[in-house]
Order: sequence, then C-alpha cells, then structure tokens
Amino acid sequence: SDIKGFTDMSKEVPAATVMTFLNDLYTRFDSLTDVYGVYKVETIGDCYMVAGGLVARDEDGYGRAVRGQGDVDPLHAMLLLPNTGEPVKMRVGIHSGSATSGVVGHKMPRFCLFGDTVNTASRMESTGRPGVIHVSAATRALLPPEEDEEGWAPTGGVDVKGKGRMDT
Repeated sequence: SDIKGFTDMSKEVPAATVMTFLNDLYTRFDSLTDVYGVYKVETIGDCYMVAGGLVARDEDGYGRAVRGQGDVDPLHAMLLLPNTGEPVKMRVGIHSGSATSGVVGHKMPRFCLFGDTVNTASRMESTGRPGVIHVSAATRALLPPEEDEEGWAPTGGVDVKGKGRMDT
C-alpha cells in the first residue's frame, strides 16, 4: 500500500510528525494481521507490505486475506493527514502467485520476499486509485465462485510496467 499525499506531507511537516503519523497508522495495520491471516513483511516509508499464505493457507484458499471477515473496520477510526487534515486515502494492490522468501544480509539481516508475484502486487498498488483496492484477475480467481460480486468491479484491464495489459 501507499498513501496519497505522503510525499507532500513529508515536505510540509517535521520528521517527528511523519514518524508519529506512520506509527499510528502502522500500529493499526499491525493489529489486523492476525484478523486477516497475513504476515507483515516490511515497511519502507509509506509502503506497508503484507503477504498471505506464507505460513498457513486458510480454509478457503486465500480468501480471508483478500476479503476479510465480518465487520472489521481496517483503520478502526478515521486517520487524518497531519498537513491537510484530510482523511488518509491509500492505494492497495493485491496479486497472487508464487514467491521466494529468505533472510538476506549479514549486517541487520532481514526477511524478504522476491519474485514476479511481489513485483506484480507492487504494480497493482501503483496503478490503482486512492481509496480503492486494486486486485489482479489471478487473485480474484482464487476466491470461491459463489463469492458475492458486490464490490468487485473489473477495470477493463490496465497497462502494467514489465507485464503489458493485465485484467484487474
């Protein structure tokens, strides 16, 4: 995911304010990782990356990570950008497929994900609209056929760097 207006906000408010804002947002997201059955991979600036199906697959495939469950409010409460007072609008991208994972480096080693799936998820985020979850056709196809169509709207396809036209 990424935050619309983050770059401007970072220029307009003190670094400590940016840190407090991101800590508040990411703490809220962190509290939802178990709810959605995802693993927090990393945060870099305003990018928050999670992955589902790495440790365990849920009973209906990967549906819980995509759909969520019940009445969970992803942010629990409205969060505002500190420079404008506007509600946070995020771009979220989801793609499904294989990935390779491992710990890299010797100095401050960290767990990383690699592969086309990771790159494509990033492209889903970058080609998405703020306030919308942009899902690849590969992810949508993993959900049960009886899955409710409400909230799912095909885009007619988007041009994705390095991949060409993709159904989303």
